[in-house]
Amino acid sequence: MQLNERYRLLSKLSEPLKKAERDIVGREHETTQLLASMSRPELCNALLLAEAGTGKTALVQATMLVDKDRLYLEVDPARMISEAGTAENMAAILKGFFDEAEAFVRNERHELVLFIDEFHQVVQLSDAAVEAIKPVLAASGTRGIRIIAATTYEEFHKHISPNQPLVERLQRINLNPPDQSTTIKILQGMAERYGVADEFYDDHIFRQIYEYTQRYMPASAQPRKSILVLDSMVGWSRLTHRPMDRDLLSDVLMETLNVNVAFKVDGAKIKKQLDEKVFSQDWATSAVARRLQLAVADLNDKGKPMASLLFTGSTGVGKTELTKQLAKLLFGDDQRHLIRFDMTEYAEDSSFAAFRSELTKRVWDLSHAVLLFDEVEKASAMVTRVLLQVLDDGRLNDDNNREVSFLNTYIVLTTNAGTEIYKSISQYAADDTGSGKQLMEYEKLIRRSISSTTGDNRFPPELLGRIDAIVPFQPLSLPTQQKIVRKKLRQMVQEVFIKHNVRVDVDARVLQYLIEDKGDTDSDAGGARAAVARLTDEVTTAVATFLNEHPSERRIRIDVVGDLVSDDKNLLSSDAYIEVSAVR
Repeated sequence: MQLNERYRLLSKLSEPLKKAERDIVGREHETTQLLASMSRPELCNALLLAEAGTGKTALVQATMLVDKDRLYLEVDPARMISEAGTAENMAAILKGFFDEAEAFVRNERHELVLFIDEFHQVVQLSDAAVEAIKPVLAASGTRGIRIIAATTYEEFHKHISPNQPLVERLQRINLNPPDQSTTIKILQGMAERYGVADEFYDDHIFRQIYEYTQRYMPASAQPRKSILVLDSMVGWSRLTHRPMDRDLLSDVLMETLNVNVAFKVDGAKIKKQLDEKVFSQDWATSAVARRLQLAVADLNDKGKPMASLLFTGSTGVGKTELTKQLAKLLFGDDQRHLIRFDMTEYAEDSSFAAFRSELTKRVWDLSHAVLLFDEVEKASAMVTRVLLQVLDDGRLNDDNNREVSFLNTYIVLTTNAGTEIYKSISQYAADDTGSGKQLMEYEKLIRRSISSTTGDNRFPPELLGRIDAIVPFQPLSLPTQQKIVRKKLRQMVQEVFIKHNVRVDVDARVLQYLIEDKGDTDSDAGGARAAVARLTDEVTTAVATFLNEHPSERRIRIDVVGDLVSDDKNLLSSDAYIEVSAVR
């Protein structure tokens, strides 16, 4: 049955609901609910509540297939708003539209079902618009009009639920995402339709699509996210003639989400890669590699984050650097996939709401990441309770009351608590490899020291029981600091050549000056971070100044001028300094 010019607004602002492009699977109960709602004698309107992509439109299409006696029209809120022009005109447009709908039912002797998706768009436009809808909803049964509204939970709570009289005129139907078996049936139907069903020997790939999208796309709903992945796989398969297998699925997920699901941990290789970036922390890199093995083998606790690690040790020993490398190995970069929180910013209880809001927002936007909570002992007790919930349950509710999953995150907490133990280690148990032989003897003391700190440096002991592994970092010896600064110095030399086409020669005594004369093995001295800061302050700055003042020079050298204490133990202090000059 077609609309005609007799019903100008009805035909302009709505059109017959299209038939479903695929079979509707697993919605028999909801279809019955919707039909029962529309069979009520008076208030025969329904409100479908579900996340985007769950299948609200598909449910109405499935209901239309069995409800042959009514004409289903889909109302377009965007057209309606455009027709109104202003919020003030919206009430008049709505009244005219529903009057025509009632006239159609009366003249054509055919009941109407008006499906209004994104219903909140109409409601939020003006109070007058809401008032125009209420009488239509109240008398829908006697008018022969059934209204099915649909929106998301977030928009419902924001725009609809505050208006209780409006809510009472709509029977609420919650539409949950389909479970795994239902989603697999939907995907199998799609595979048949696209002519690729013969490439699937069983439901294994379909099951993987569901599991991976559940894990790595928590912000999207089933079945849409699984459908989109299968659709993408078909597109790549048609273009490249590749089989519809796990390799193609892995490539599609890497392409769309930057998630390497084909990643396999080679313990020796992973550890070697970590050791290339983090010097003399053999025990720490071994501990991280072991946890990585467990998580990627999918043998970790499924109700908690992939891994939770407490990095403990003095400043500048490589805790942050190892966290960066963890993000790089897992996700290919240490920028976007490393979410960092400086917990000194959340020292007051009043920062609790801001912390929770920012944390859930960042993880909702990017659920597969490394979360770094720096100096966790500085956080307030209320902020700590948020972390306890994350570590216990792997989930939090955000500002919109959405459940945010932390099950795909790797959590690293760092602390400087227990510094007195590390002072002892640096003085009496130096270890140039960080093998852990010395740290092992101090392990119980480290744990006890961390849990018994007080005042502003108090580590919350309740967190210790939730952590998968405590990873102590060895205080850096002078040879290790020398290795780190040598690497940074080499990078600076390379950067000068690339950016300025200037070759740099470095006096061997420069490292001796920075590490031995200026360095300090005390665990509170800042470790490699302080050594690198000295390099920047005294060497790189001098090079930059020379380059700016002598732009035509093509070869320079860095020298130490003066006597070093490390060369002459009779000297009480060094008068040496860095000098940059041209090479003739």
